[in-house]
Amino acid sequence: MILNSNIVGSDNVLRMRFMTYTYETDPHYNARLAFYFGIVQDAAGLHAACRHLSIPELQEQGKTWVILRSKMKILRYTAWPEDVLAETWAQQPLGFHMPRVVRGYDEQHKPLFEAMTQWAILDLQHNFRPVRPQEITATLGIPSENDNAHYINPTLEKRIQFEASGSKVIFTYSPIIHLLDTDGNHHVNNISYLNWVLDSLPNGFRNDYKVDEIDVSWIRQTFLGEHVRVFTGSPIEKVLEQEEPLLYHKIVRTEEDGSETIVWEGMTHWKKRSLLVTTQLV
Repeated sequence: MILNSNIVGSDNVLRMRFMTYTYETDPHYNARLAFYFGIVQDAAGLHAACRHLSIPELQEQGKTWVILRSKMKILRYTAWPEDVLAETWAQQPLGFHMPRVVRGYDEQHKPLFEAMTQWAILDLQHNFRPVRPQEITATLGIPSENDNAHYINPTLEKRIQFEASGSKVIFTYSPIIHLLDTDGNHHVNNISYLNWVLDSLPNGFRNDYKVDEIDVSWIRQTFLGEHVRVFTGSPIEKVLEQEEPLLYHKIVRTEEDGSETIVWEGMTHWKKRSLLVTTQLV
């Protein structure tokens, strides 16, 4: 598409349409979780670009965007070839964090998902130091204080960390970082971490269940050539046999001196696939 700033309304909300392509679906023709995360990423990027705040434009100023945390609630996964009507807007900064909401609707304007995300602006010339986002927020614009439809409390509760959850490790996975995992910041794109975690789980489980809630944090950047491991666990015995499994995850990087650094953490809540999908094939 040719970038058209008209996709951002006078209320400072971007609205656009995404199609559920076949390559964005699982073996059952239902949208992958990564598709919804891709919508969050693209909608945020396009909104910024409409205000001349895209990553390439910020990099010319020695700055860049990074995502820190995303909490998403999913009501339904689309099926190929459904459209998703997405809208996104920025909210008032919280310290160095810039909250952003992304919502997805189906063609009857019934909600599909809602994500509260936290972003930061980093100074590339000063050791990736965070920059206060007030000026960026003013340029992006935020909805009016009277626009109750576009206000969500941006404060996210502290997420339970893997070590504090009492989880026992039940699955591990060692992905190889490929060039396709990297993005315009030259680090691993946020969606790759999600895909690694899902790849650590048994195929049979993923055929029967889908995520309905996810809360994840990106803690450290990772790059080509680095070595990482995914750990998935739960404090509950036989958790995959539960009606609504709750899993905890962490991704750990092995440093050159042999020490380990947690680079990503999160939790996923799952429901039976039949509760989260419909069939809509041509």
